[in-house]
Amino acid sequence: MKKNIVLILISFLIAGIIFYFVFSRIGAEEIWREFFSFSSSGIFWVLILSVIFVLSGALRWQLILKDRGDKFPLKDLIFASTAGFGISYFTPFAILGGEAFKGYYLNKKFSFSWTKGVISIFIDKIFEMSVFFLIIILGITCFIFETLTLPLSVRIILMVLLFPIIILFIFYFKAFKKQSMIKLIEKPVKRITNKKMANVVLLHEKEIFNFFRSENKNMWYVIILSFIRGIVNWLRSWAILYFLGLKVGGAVAFSVIAFTNLSYLFPLPAALGSHEVLQAISFFALGLVSEKAVAFTLILRAFDILIAIAGIFIVLRFSSKWIKEKLIMDS
Repeated sequence: MKKNIVLILISFLIAGIIFYFVFSRIGAEEIWREFFSFSSSGIFWVLILSVIFVLSGALRWQLILKDRGDKFPLKDLIFASTAGFGISYFTPFAILGGEAFKGYYLNKKFSFSWTKGVISIFIDKIFEMSVFFLIIILGITCFIFETLTLPLSVRIILMVLLFPIIILFIFYFKAFKKQSMIKLIEKPVKRITNKKMANVVLLHEKEIFNFFRSENKNMWYVIILSFIRGIVNWLRSWAILYFLGLKVGGAVAFSVIAFTNLSYLFPLPAALGSHEVLQAISFFALGLVSEKAVAFTLILRAFDILIAIAGIFIVLRFSSKWIKEKLIMDS
């Protein structure tokens, strides 16, 4: 526990140093001027899109659970998803983490099986990551066409990304073919655990693959919702650019959101520092003003922090309520 806290504090320190460097290099006065120029109309539209983004994620998870014969109120799934996002956002990896609380929430409130919860969250995360990486690929493609260049730092990141993208391709291929991925690493799995545990893992894999059937209507609905969620996220970035006075096309907005996604791959809380650096690089290459790049990251982060704080509030409220109930039962 202490080790994790130390690592989080170190990540905040590194993020703070990078953030300070970017501010001092570009100019704090210019950045804040751009930030405060964001209109009330912009706040309204980006807030609406942010709410739709959260809602679409909860709806997707509800469909995955429904496919397994489990029905939960959308309100509770919104609470659990928001809480999970809040935990993830303030820890070093903004795209991961928080899933444990989602399973914990369903388990404590509805006595829902941990195993079923983990399987539903895993399937949800597969679709989330698929759209996440697809946006990066399409956005970087747009960036190359717009700028006819690709910075060395981005090339290195993309090379590293080849591994998870290949894993996703293999997963989908195996899932639709109903061919086990675990069997490829069955021997090391049995060595690490035991034969019984390996068989349990294989059983759960079959349950996951059962969702990925071409005749499964819920899977197609989930795919549609995942694309809608990606489009909403793209429109949100485009709206921020528009209300910052940047009348850019959809391809440029796609380029910008790709760099946003890339920034979340760094082990820094809220992508602090990494987002600023990468957007400064992308904006410069796209012929946009550098101070607007940092203003863009600050505005986007402000909306995400609002959602994350709401999530942390849900975590604290739910945890304190559960602790009180447990104390009453024990007394």
